[in-house]
Amino acid sequence: MIKNKKVAFSCVFHQSEKHRPNGFEYLNNNLESIFTHCEYPFKFFGVDNESEDKYELENEVENLQIIRNDNQKKTGTTGAWNLGIKEAIKQDYDIIIAINDDLLFNETLNTFIEVINSHQYRDNSIFGPVSNNPNNQYQLASEPTNQIFEISGNPREELNGFVQGMTRETVLNNLFDEDGNFYSSLPEHRWGGYEVEIGQRVKHSFVVGSCFVHHFKQSVEDDKLGKRGWRHLRKTVEKEENG
Repeated sequence: MIKNKKVAFSCVFHQSEKHRPNGFEYLNNNLESIFTHCEYPFKFFGVDNESEDKYELENEVENLQIIRNDNQKKTGTTGAWNLGIKEAIKQDYDIIIAINDDLLFNETLNTFIEVINSHQYRDNSIFGPVSNNPNNQYQLASEPTNQIFEISGNPREELNGFVQGMTRETVLNNLFDEDGNFYSSLPEHRWGGYEVEIGQRVKHSFVVGSCFVHHFKQSVEDDKLGKRGWRHLRKTVEKEENG
């Protein structure tokens, strides 16, 4: 383990009664899992994507920073991740992991960071774990598989966006625009489609099977039953944008 490497988490979260009434619950569980298991020096950049309620910290901690984004309709989720990533670059973090709030990490998070640190293509690659709900066959698992392999990043073989890790150098070598954004801020990518875009722009996409992350992603069946989440929020925003 390379203890002198600093890790930044850019986590997008949202809380609203209409769309995600459990948003803060997800975030708190996510935070607890990272603070419990991450053995590297780290900072958690939580990007509040225009929540109705303000997220309050019970105890101020040095390695937790909340950034407020007041216009998620304009920036979607990619713009919110960019805010956290830019702040991590500004504060000289070595490894950056863009994540959703609805995740639980365990001790294999450290293996994920080790792979990113030591991989021969680390300066032009994005990395993702395996998960119970990754939305693709390459990252689907119920536990760590210990296999590390490359996928193309093309449609139907893109690295899922719920967790994407990269080095500082990968970010700086593959910026989307002159404003320092790593993820595409175009309307067609703000809420979805960014996974293919980033996979085709960055040279390498790797699945790190030695890391398992539990994902509480809302399913299509949940959506039919009226349960709410990112899917519900995205549909509402897109409907408003399209009139």
